[in-house]
Amino acid sequence: MSNHFLRRLGRRPTRTGLKFATVTAAVVALLAACGGNDNSGGDNSGGSSGGNFTVPEASAEARQAAIEKGFLNKDLQYDDLNPVVQRTINKVATPLTDEQWSKLQECMTATSCKTDNGGDLVVGFANDGINPWRQTSRAELTAAAIQSPEVGEIVYTLGVEVPKWIANVNSMIAQGVDIIIMNSVYGAAVLPALQSAKQAGVTVVQVGTPMPDQVKSQLSGEADDDLCKPWQDTAAQLIKKFPSGGTYGLYTGIPGNGSAAIWQPCLTKALDAAGWKKTIQGFTQWTEQGMAQQGNALFASGKKPDFVAYDYALEDFSGPFIKAGQTPPILASDALNSVFLQQAKEAEQKGIQMQAYISSSRCWYSRIGLELGLYLKEGKTIPNFTIPSGAATLDTLLKNYDPAMPANAPVPHFFTAAQEQWILSAQA
Repeated sequence: MSNHFLRRLGRRPTRTGLKFATVTAAVVALLAACGGNDNSGGDNSGGSSGGNFTVPEASAEARQAAIEKGFLNKDLQYDDLNPVVQRTINKVATPLTDEQWSKLQECMTATSCKTDNGGDLVVGFANDGINPWRQTSRAELTAAAIQSPEVGEIVYTLGVEVPKWIANVNSMIAQGVDIIIMNSVYGAAVLPALQSAKQAGVTVVQVGTPMPDQVKSQLSGEADDDLCKPWQDTAAQLIKKFPSGGTYGLYTGIPGNGSAAIWQPCLTKALDAAGWKKTIQGFTQWTEQGMAQQGNALFASGKKPDFVAYDYALEDFSGPFIKAGQTPPILASDALNSVFLQQAKEAEQKGIQMQAYISSSRCWYSRIGLELGLYLKEGKTIPNFTIPSGAATLDTLLKNYDPAMPANAPVPHFFTAAQEQWILSAQA
């Protein structure tokens, strides 16, 4: 397994003990994979202005390409999205200028920076950890902030344990931030800091992991990951493929974690009703060692279920089968790394056709969190919402596979291979 760091701390409320190597990075959000950016298109309803520049309205074609890439959902249309997500997509589909790219580089190598937009708002980003997923997410948010004329300054903090996270948020409040964006995996433990933020009048937005009710009451807004629909869609495809039922293996990181408590029943309820049987399960602790152990144990068991579901990187589950010249089970994940695509290409050269269902890595959803914060700060209201989702087949993802993409890059994101390489190798 390549030396990639655990992305899954990004959404799991029970992973507070995991340790990570440091990768500090920066990037410009662009649309290389989305093609044709004709900014003359559209009705300008999505553009925003203020400060020293105006965010142009992206073309309808560029917006749709960004939607399909980001959500892995070809059926989703721009008009299906709520205003916050529409505004997010417009910025995603609008390339940064050279000047904005330079500013992004400056911001991403500092703990705070001025955007030079002429805006008054100070945005704080309370991060939980350092790993490729988190760094990519930070870069996505930074690009969006630089594109937002309302934002004058960005403040970053990092808290890999709850006490540090709470201290950092309290420090942000003392510094006078207007908006705090977070994707915290710490659940109810963050409550004291959020209560202080609410009392101080700070707009606080959670994007990603659904929070418990006592935390929701202290938030200004929340945009949740859809932890259920992609797995339901995957189950529907499997049932069509195996009308008489099949066998499956079920894996997650830590027993009792909050996300598996949601996604696993969404998957297994549908499969079990269609005559499927669970033949093996395991826990990886979301560590490289744990994944390697469980992948090898699966192969050694001789059970070889028809389907294996896991909520992180898949290459350790497919690797032993490929090494033995066998076709792995059908696989599914909501946290794919680029290395799995490389593995599938190499397996294809050996005559092994892998199959998998993949949903979005969600690393770019930090942009939605920022846009929600700005939307609320404008005095507008919107109910808490679930972010759209989808599930793509491995064959679909392989059509756009770039062998130059770093092995530990989350799939998908909005950077070129060269830029993502820079992101994951840059040091502060």
